[in-house]
Amino acid sequence: MQSMMKSLIISEPGKMAIAEMPRPAPKADEVLIRVRASGICGTDVHIYNGGFTASYPVVPGHEFAGEVVAVGPECSRVPVGARVAVEPNVPCNNCPECLRGEHHFCRNMIVPGVNRSGGMAEYVVVNERGAFDIGDLSFVEGALVEPLSCVVHATERLGVGWAEHVLILGAGPIGILMGRLIRARGAARVDYLERSPGRLARAAAMGLGEVYSSSGDIADKVYDAVADASGSSALVAEAANRLTRPRGRVLVFGVPHKSGQIALDHFRIYREEISVIASFTSLKNSIQAIDLMKSKTIDVSDVVSHQIKLSECPDYILRMQAGDGDLRKVTVTDFTN
Repeated sequence: MQSMMKSLIISEPGKMAIAEMPRPAPKADEVLIRVRASGICGTDVHIYNGGFTASYPVVPGHEFAGEVVAVGPECSRVPVGARVAVEPNVPCNNCPECLRGEHHFCRNMIVPGVNRSGGMAEYVVVNERGAFDIGDLSFVEGALVEPLSCVVHATERLGVGWAEHVLILGAGPIGILMGRLIRARGAARVDYLERSPGRLARAAAMGLGEVYSSSGDIADKVYDAVADASGSSALVAEAANRLTRPRGRVLVFGVPHKSGQIALDHFRIYREEISVIASFTSLKNSIQAIDLMKSKTIDVSDVVSHQIKLSECPDYILRMQAGDGDLRKVTVTDFTN
């Protein structure tokens, strides 16, 4: 008789429930992970409300870590008992994009939590290529490897220079991680724009720069670069149209709704050589993310605000969808209740 496990299932946009499902078994090149920590991402909220493309029904969760409890016969790098974080994007390595080294654009990408079962379950199978040893990091820290790896890629795309002044749109978990990494890469000042009083206060407490609750309080043409961590099309447009200095850069990084549109001032972009840069997911940055945490170069100790039971996950997804500013990163750590 096949073993069963608890999981969160989004059956279609707007419908989710905790349900029993068969425990998966690893294929030849896969490992079976007992999930010990799984973070709720804004992308999971978009998958729930239909704002992000997914294969329904789906078990969400692409930010997770756990213990390897079984491996397929072709696995050679990751042993049973390993404590691992997961890089969810598993490319085919054979499509035109992969052959150009652009693996995050793979045409045949397998992504747990998006087009196959993810980490909001007691157990999950992943390709061995996507499992990375976290050493002495906690499982909660391990579940931050994926979001931090995305921030590493985004910061590389932005290309922060010495002593630059940078504005970050949004002071949620991703915005906080990005601000710390941008400062570590040499920025002189990192300011924040955030409407949630709680998040604004936390950003101010970091002491990286100024904090603003309204874009109307920010002068024109101030910043060398503006990085969006909010997903707001209107804020991205304002950053490009007004907030950046000539030859400034705007990073599109926060996950927007798939129908979002950015209204750019075409002449200003042309006349002042404004660069609009996008960053999607990560590009093999997991080892960098792990080392940044192990070395304490990036402090993640205050990123997770809530550790919850799997049964509470639907409520917290709805709270995130409603914009609850008291939440930072919410991480499931109890999968039996």
